[in-house]
Amino acid sequence: MHVLRDARLDHVEFYVEDADATAQDLVSKYAFQIAGTSSESIRSHRSIALRQGDSVLLLTQGLTESSPVSAWVRTHGDGVASIWLRTPSVRAAFEEAVANGAEAVLQPVERAGVLIAGFGAFGDVQHGLVERPDDAGPGQLPPGIVPARDSAPQAPVEFGVLDHFAYLVGAGDLSNAVKFYESVLGFSVIFEDRTMVGGQGMDSKVVRNAAGDITFTIVESAAKPGQAMDFIAEFVQKNAGPGIEHIAFGCADIVTAVQNLRGRGVQFLDTPGAYYDMLPDRLGGVKRHELEQLRELGILADRDHGGELFQIFTYSTHPRKTFFFEVIERFGAETFGKGNVKALFEARKAERDQREER
Repeated sequence: MHVLRDARLDHVEFYVEDADATAQDLVSKYAFQIAGTSSESIRSHRSIALRQGDSVLLLTQGLTESSPVSAWVRTHGDGVASIWLRTPSVRAAFEEAVANGAEAVLQPVERAGVLIAGFGAFGDVQHGLVERPDDAGPGQLPPGIVPARDSAPQAPVEFGVLDHFAYLVGAGDLSNAVKFYESVLGFSVIFEDRTMVGGQGMDSKVVRNAAGDITFTIVESAAKPGQAMDFIAEFVQKNAGPGIEHIAFGCADIVTAVQNLRGRGVQFLDTPGAYYDMLPDRLGGVKRHELEQLRELGILADRDHGGELFQIFTYSTHPRKTFFFEVIERFGAETFGKGNVKALFEARKAERDQREER
């Protein structure tokens, strides 16, 4: 029996230097709401839970120099430390993961009356396990989080789901990372591609769980020998190893979402005007949104066998430029168009070139 094959996304935990400042940024710019905070009895760290719709982000800050959270942040900077999975049997899921080769990092233990455990993935990213009954819906607060006293009604949901995670690994590690998710968690490869721009490029494979609510785009550098360091190698170097480069927020109307985000101060990567001049010939027109709206807001467009796909990447505000967000709308699209993969590479390359020119 493959217990982990049926695991679902529960919440995403960031380790951060300043939980209050990070929470304020996500509240003021991305319309998340503070859902709760950790109990004051925890001495080594504190956490703030944010919620928007069914998506829950947990921001954890170390309170002592010796805290593992503080050590993680010193090594990697703020970032995604653990992606938590909910399962009706933490013990069975944990034993299965370890038996299939995962490294045990947290033996099953109760936290606030809820059974949790954890195992390592690639780099210092971990997967936590939290025991929830089969009928537990999404959007549950993480164990140990006390609900916020503010009972104000939740604002309209801008992001319905966490569409995918971009997982950057070192050169030569792509196959091993994919095998890990196939063998340990029962994920399946749903898309793969090689993108080359000049002498630089990337190989990518997309893996997804059976329920379809956890998707990883795993990427490694495909740069030719003698080429300058690309953004993938740069990320791995500055992040001190593999890690999550970005999270994509899924939305129902990307034009409205981006207009709102820009109005709240979110900056996005620029898209050359020529991109939109060539878009009609490349896609044969776009049905969901007006071309001029896409041009004005810098939104990228592509399609796959199921329909259209729209996306845009935020400008990284991370001190090391190792993390950012993506906003994505799927208008029938089920996977990732090849043009989108290339767009990601070219957008990240353009941002890096802009930084070097400053």
